[in-house]
Parts: sequence; structure tokens; C-alpha cells
Amino acid sequence: MNIAPLSARVACKVCGKDAPFFGDVDFAKIDEAVPLRESGVPIAYYRCGNCEFLFTNAFDAWSTEDYAREIYNEKYAEMDADFSSARPLETAQILSGMLASRKGSIRMLDYGGGSGAFARRMNALGFEAYSHDPFFQNELAPREGERFEFINCREVIEHTGDPHAFARDLLRFLADDGAIFLSTTTQPANILQVGLEWGYVAPRGGHISLFSQKSLTMLWATYGLSIGFYSENAHLVWRGNPACFSCMTQGPP
Repeated sequence: MNIAPLSARVACKVCGKDAPFFGDVDFAKIDEAVPLRESGVPIAYYRCGNCEFLFTNAFDAWSTEDYAREIYNEKYAEMDADFSSARPLETAQILSGMLASRKGSIRMLDYGGGSGAFARRMNALGFEAYSHDPFFQNELAPREGERFEFINCREVIEHTGDPHAFARDLLRFLADDGAIFLSTTTQPANILQVGLEWGYVAPRGGHISLFSQKSLTMLWATYGLSIGFYSENAHLVWRGNPACFSCMTQGPP
């Protein structure tokens, strides 16, 4: 594996400030109760002193093919058992209820949607939904240049090695008046005590960018977007005056 060497500190990928070495974990660490056998490959994580972003640069030189071979391979379902079905269907149940008054008038995209389970379920429930994922091809992919009032992005952003490139790519799909349901677990209040024992730190599961509320706010503000937090896992990002905003602020998902 082509792993970046350990450094004492690196530049933060969100704000560019100093990010000292925070610790390292074995590549095989996953966010599951039953651990995998250790690989013997240490993965260094760094934490920014300014925006609190916690990340690794170990895979910065990897291509899409490297990720597909080493992480998103045939064994990935063992790392994230809810990815293919349970999580998309749960999200569809939640969001179909919150957006019920917009059924028939709202177009949505599932960004990082895997094989398209969420979009298929939302279409079955009477919504117009599409799915985009660089690792999966399906018949629900949007046409080039299409933009959407609402984007679902659940458990995706923690998988990016470049938060700003991720944000720019997602925003090419978002309408000028648009909202993003963004799900990623933010760091616990005791992160300095828990350290990399925190379960969400999981390089074998692709969890390589771990946000605080501060770093999420700073990332999206760079592109003129606002963010609100329902909980430690569910967030709403928006720009302009999206028609779905009132639906999404009725209560936490």
C-alpha cells in the first residue's frame, strides 16, 4: 500500500492551519464491535488546533482504483453492514415523512448513493429521486448539468480525503436555492480523552475525515452556505431560500 509517511504536523485540509499528529491506528480498525485482524500498517491521524478537524493524509496519493481495491472491495459489506440496504431505507422513511408536503414537486439527489436503494425507495413513494456515486453505476444517475433543490448525503463526507474537493463536487448538483441533508457523526466532547479509540475512527471502513461542528461550519461557509445541527449525526446545509427549508426545520430527523 502506498501510505504517506508520518509527520509531526501537517496543514489542515479544511482551514489550512497547523494540525499536529494526534495518534495512529492500524489500517484494519473499523467502526464495529468485532475487530478485524490487525494489518500491521499504522495510519496516522492529525487534528487541527484551529477548526478541530481530525483526519489522515495516509491515502492522499491514492486513485479511485486504489480505494476500490483496498477499501471499497468485495469485503466492504463486512465493514459497513447497513450500507447497501438498511441505512438507505431508514433514511427514505425519515425524509419521505419530512418532505411529504413536497411530494410531486421536489426533485432530489442521493449523493454517494451506492447502488441506488434510497432513490429507488423514494421513487416508489412518489418522489422524483436520482443517485450519484463514483463507485457505483446505476440507471438513476442524473444527467450532466442537472441540479437539485434537495440532496441527501448520508454517511459520505467522512470518506473523502479532500473536503474542499468534495464540497465543490457536491455543490455542482445543488440548486441556487437548495438544501443538503448531511449525515456524519461529529467528534464527541471528550475527544481529547477518548482519542483514536473513538469508534468512528475507522480507516478500513473508509472513515478518514472526522469533523467537529466548527470544522463543518467553516468548510461550508467557504462556499457561502449555512449549516444547522439537529444532533451529533444529522445536519442541514443550505444556500439561498430553498422551498424545502420549512419542511426540514419542523423537527430533527
